[in-house]
Amino acid sequence: MDPQSGIQNDDASHRLAAIEREIAGCTKCPLAQTRTNTVPGEGSPTAEIMFVGEGPGADEDRTGRPFVGRAGKLLDELIESLPMRREDVFIANVVKCRPPENRDPTREEIEMCSNYLREQIETVDPLVVVPLGRHALGWFVSNPRITADHGKIMRYEDRALMPLLHPSAGLRNPENAKRLRESIHNVRDALLEGIKIKQEVAGRSAEAEPTATETPKPESEEPMTTATVEHAETMTREPSGSTPGNGNGNGTVGLLERPQTADEVQDEMRRLRAIEEAEEAAANEPEKIDVDDRQSAFF
Repeated sequence: MDPQSGIQNDDASHRLAAIEREIAGCTKCPLAQTRTNTVPGEGSPTAEIMFVGEGPGADEDRTGRPFVGRAGKLLDELIESLPMRREDVFIANVVKCRPPENRDPTREEIEMCSNYLREQIETVDPLVVVPLGRHALGWFVSNPRITADHGKIMRYEDRALMPLLHPSAGLRNPENAKRLRESIHNVRDALLEGIKIKQEVAGRSAEAEPTATETPKPESEEPMTTATVEHAETMTREPSGSTPGNGNGNGTVGLLERPQTADEVQDEMRRLRAIEEAEEAAANEPEKIDVDDRQSAFF
């Protein structure tokens, strides 16, 4: 395993654990009074695909884990058909506590819980987010149309978004189950779109960030000619083994005391130009985006 990947994995794991502890002690909204367990979410801390449901049900409230009931079994089947494993993705919900009687969470409850999901998305940093159902999609877009947008590849900030019907809809209607089994494979194209978006973001960052060698030139500066080379300022180079002069002619020429020759200045200019060209070529080279071996089956 790449050591850098291991460091990133550990950092994300620690951050997710801190978020989970904060969720466990949360009392911001009335759901804290009726829950059995908080359901923060689970999965790979560096997952490329993140599934987001609306809120926990009775089985999730009892176990503290997301999507473990009948709808969860269908979600597992969809993930395995990719083919992937449940532990390769990250699964979370918009709200982290079960609304009583499985009612829809209120706007206040969603707002009180939103920061947790936002931090989880930023920490895991998936290429693709998959909202499950209309209410989950409504967290990402202002006008959710889950029937029309099911399986479509959209964009949310700097990542791909691919809404799907909630697995519970597939349990109620065989036609919906068929649509889920077909559309889950759009994840392949969604991953490619996610990679494209990440490269685009990296390119913008590179353009906005000046290189360390860039220094503004005075407006009055003109190209160096042969005449100006011959009158160039002294350079801070001293022959090896020399001793500084004492100003009365004794000893070797000291640092800053010997004017550089025209040939020496030209050599120095060529050396600096080669360094600048190499750095510019490296900055313009497209960033390589590594895709986890788990996704090799998609490509």
